[in-house]
Amino acid sequence: MKKILLLTLFFYYTISNAQISFEKGYFISNSGKRTECYIKNLDWKDNPTNFKYKTELTDSEPATESIATVQEFGIDNESTYKRFKIKIDRSSDDLKKISMNRNPDWREETIFLKVLVAGDATLYGYTEGNTNRYFYDTKTIPTEQLIYVKFIQADKNEGAERISENNEYKQQLFRNVKSEGTTEKEILNLKYKKDDLTEYFSKFNNISPASGEENGKRTTKSQFFIKITPGISIASTSMKNTAAAQFTVDLDKKMIFKIGAEAEYILPYNKNKWSVFVNPTYQKYDDEKDYSVYTGFISNPQIPYNVKINHSSIQLPIGVRHYMFLNQNSKIFINAAYSLDVSSKTDIVYTNKTDNSTVKFDGNPGKNLAFGLGYNFKNKFSAEMRFNTKNELVNYVYHSAKYSSIDFIFGYTIF
Repeated sequence: MKKILLLTLFFYYTISNAQISFEKGYFISNSGKRTECYIKNLDWKDNPTNFKYKTELTDSEPATESIATVQEFGIDNESTYKRFKIKIDRSSDDLKKISMNRNPDWREETIFLKVLVAGDATLYGYTEGNTNRYFYDTKTIPTEQLIYVKFIQADKNEGAERISENNEYKQQLFRNVKSEGTTEKEILNLKYKKDDLTEYFSKFNNISPASGEENGKRTTKSQFFIKITPGISIASTSMKNTAAAQFTVDLDKKMIFKIGAEAEYILPYNKNKWSVFVNPTYQKYDDEKDYSVYTGFISNPQIPYNVKINHSSIQLPIGVRHYMFLNQNSKIFINAAYSLDVSSKTDIVYTNKTDNSTVKFDGNPGKNLAFGLGYNFKNKFSAEMRFNTKNELVNYVYHSAKYSSIDFIFGYTIF
């Protein structure tokens, strides 16, 4: 198993490094010099502070530029970032940390802002963890943050506290980014969210939201898939008893069938390369073996035994998946999951065939880790080989039954 996992990691490293991750772009240095290059596109969730690039795709090692040396950079048809030394509100959006101050907690910082909509009024975005801030500028208004602050307000009538909002961004837009057709109701209903603000600025600039968002560039969107996942497993069980050696035995590998379903959510960043999934699967494993136990006595040198195991369970792997795109239709993926048995029944029965006496062990829900390597075609068909760490089927101090399996899973997307 260790060798298989090492080969999987090596294969992942080779494939991931073979991907085309550098895309056509540019950057502008502090001196104003524009350099055409190929930038490593990480489809940043958080606004970056540096980036890697190559002047030619054939370059062996990439170079690095940072916010200290670059005033602007972008990836063609994808994204643009501009550097600003600007005041940003650092008040907390965490409900457990919200203060009673309705005013922004201003900090002057040097940051890259992402261009969301460009035009007579430009909209910028900044994301760091759960913090989302939006900025704007016009031909007459220098770049500044659209102000939105959550704060705790005391309710004098009820003698309690409640969460309130400082929605000053609506006043800013009403004063500075309003066309003749803009109504007061439209601004009052505007939420401090990327989609709402993008649509508003796109309308102001007389461009459609689809072409306006991210300055006319393509976007990364979340996706959700439901699949059916039949498969087969190559399974075996190794039993060990420290109190009675006659109950220590290894069962041969056996093929069993499985049926399951998978729900997968593709995360809306990093170019849809990451997802989370849950894959409930039903399996039934039955096996038995005749074997002999040597006694050491001449008169009765060995005693024949039989062991039978019946194991059924609903496995629930919950994991993370990473995709590596080969082309528009094909991609390779690896995943890691924590798998637990939400419903499990295991019976292990040993029979002494000399006197037909039996010893029985009952099982308990188990858990294990799983690592997969697979291929996906057009988000419709998939095939995966999944390696499972050993799953303990019984819970006795002196007796163990470790279940091992390699799964071959086939997926078909229903929707």
